[in-house]
Amino acid sequence: GGGEDGGVADVMSAIEAMQSLNSATATATATATATATASALPAALTDIVPSVQRGEEEVEEDDGGGYKMKKGKKGRKRVVRKLGESDEEYKARLEEAARKYKEYLAKRKAIRSVMKEECERQYSIYSAGGGEDPSSKRGSGMLIAHLNYVGGVSQVDEIKRHGHFGFKHRDEAPLKLSKNKAKQPGTIEFHEAVTSGKVSIVQATGHSFGEKSLHLELRLEAEVGPRVTVVLCKGTIFQHIGWVHKQNLMVIGNNSIELYPKERVKLKVDAYCMNLSCGCAHGETMYLTDLYMTNKKVLAHQSRVWDYLDQKYEEVLKPSPEGAEDGEAA
Repeated sequence: GGGEDGGVADVMSAIEAMQSLNSATATATATATATATASALPAALTDIVPSVQRGEEEVEEDDGGGYKMKKGKKGRKRVVRKLGESDEEYKARLEEAARKYKEYLAKRKAIRSVMKEECERQYSIYSAGGGEDPSSKRGSGMLIAHLNYVGGVSQVDEIKRHGHFGFKHRDEAPLKLSKNKAKQPGTIEFHEAVTSGKVSIVQATGHSFGEKSLHLELRLEAEVGPRVTVVLCKGTIFQHIGWVHKQNLMVIGNNSIELYPKERVKLKVDAYCMNLSCGCAHGETMYLTDLYMTNKKVLAHQSRVWDYLDQKYEEVLKPSPEGAEDGEAA
């Protein structure tokens, strides 16, 4: 996600950062808290920083698992410290947690450039259409690097390809228009229009997610000729172009765009967020990827996209089932 480049100014800010990693899965029970901590924090920090839920402190009680719990007026519980832990011991534990967290962030930052370079290399070779191409606002490597990073990858041999995330690549299976659309004269699919040079992406930027979140400016390159209808299909994916830790975007529905020779058209497209743990896009440049999704169940709603991809992020470091890297996952 985001926030890793801001640094850790002191012990408490480090703890706050670690607690934020865990906040999405933290629960009040001792068993669930232990499980959530193990899954949400790096292994080096497990059991050092307990999950925390904020609330007014009123009643202290033992959670049954070795931590003191405090219960607020609304009945929410939060872990405070280990039972029998002195102020000095508690402070020492926080300082140790802060030190390990800083080390963790340093290692994570160091791998980013390596992952980006490797993924861009792989997808430049893999893509017959040219792969990473700033002049045409196209690329796929940064997306794959970012999604693997969200999944916890720390070395290049752990990187999962697009099939793991349920995506297809246009060189494996080009996006096809519906029979009715395909029959209409002058109609062309968006990837094909851009990779063939018929249409240029003048600009693509992200602005949060959902309604009108993907802003595009397109130009038909033909000097003369008939009108062209470009179809930007549901499931088409746009990536950020660097380590901005912002949400990548996936087109929600099919969009028909009419273009005349040398005409520029600006439009705002509805798009799903692909990284719930990352910040919203705020005008950053984005590139069209060669990747897309066709899973109708997932594409039916934003919450399904989040649930599906969050599961894929959790599975990044697990061994891949046979064939899972080669096509759209279930």
